[in-house]
Amino acid sequence: MNRRIYPLNALRAFEASARQLSFVKAAEELSVTPAAISQQVKRLEEYLGLPLFRRRSQGLLLAEAGQMLSTDLRDVFLRMDKAIEQVVDSDSRRSLTITVAPTFAVMWLIPRLPKFYTLHPDIDVRISTSLNLVDFKRDDFDAAIRLGSGQWFGLETIKLFDESVTPMCSPRLLEGPDAIRIPDDLQKHALIHNHSMDYDPDAPTWSTWLDAAGASRVDASRGIHFSLPDHGLQASMDGSGVVLGWKFLSAKDLAAGRVVAPFELSLPLGSSFYLTYPEAHRRRTNIAVFRDWLMQELYEERKSSTFLSKEVD
Repeated sequence: MNRRIYPLNALRAFEASARQLSFVKAAEELSVTPAAISQQVKRLEEYLGLPLFRRRSQGLLLAEAGQMLSTDLRDVFLRMDKAIEQVVDSDSRRSLTITVAPTFAVMWLIPRLPKFYTLHPDIDVRISTSLNLVDFKRDDFDAAIRLGSGQWFGLETIKLFDESVTPMCSPRLLEGPDAIRIPDDLQKHALIHNHSMDYDPDAPTWSTWLDAAGASRVDASRGIHFSLPDHGLQASMDGSGVVLGWKFLSAKDLAAGRVVAPFELSLPLGSSFYLTYPEAHRRRTNIAVFRDWLMQELYEERKSSTFLSKEVD
């Protein structure tokens, strides 16, 4: 028995028009022009030999044949969408491809990946580190973790945490004749600069922090310069100087005593870390699992860390 070939584009255009009772709204939903929707519906009416709509100046009304067809057709497309989602979800469940800001990857995510694998050994995580903007239509990524405002059109964004900066150094720099006790003591040590936020004129720098601390005898321009904050943090651990460190991402190093924060004053970075992905990816099992694990890890870190107890949730 030969199966009939139906005009699927015309059926999709009719179903959207019947649900919205508008060619314009159906066109917006399907990303085509209202004229294209009207032509597809007309093609379907010619195929069936029956009118599907009563066209009036006030808008569209479904004809009797249109009412019968729209109800059954809506169920057909819902089942079709569900079937495709199940196939995609089944395939994507086994892997998760994410692009991550390099600093977040090195200082936070990578050390915790063994915990994720222990809980979810069936998901293979593929990580690409980059600061570039993501084009999910072009690039083969399920999700991204980025630092910014979170205002990215067409993407679902979940704030992970805010970040702030404060001076950090090796515990050795708090001892001896050049011990750091007040902000002006920083003049005795090299300042370690992080240039990863140079694109943001409002991001705090050594000059900003020293002014806020009232340290007038410290030259904010001198010292050692790095492009990424994790490099500067490592240099401070090795005793090379004092870094304006990122407080949240450095919490474990602070808790372990690898670095110390000699002053209470911290300044907000002005940007936050976000998990982001296309709205269409929301129901993918791999993303849901990773998102829930990520939020639980962050919650537990805030709860257990004395350095983050006053941070914004």
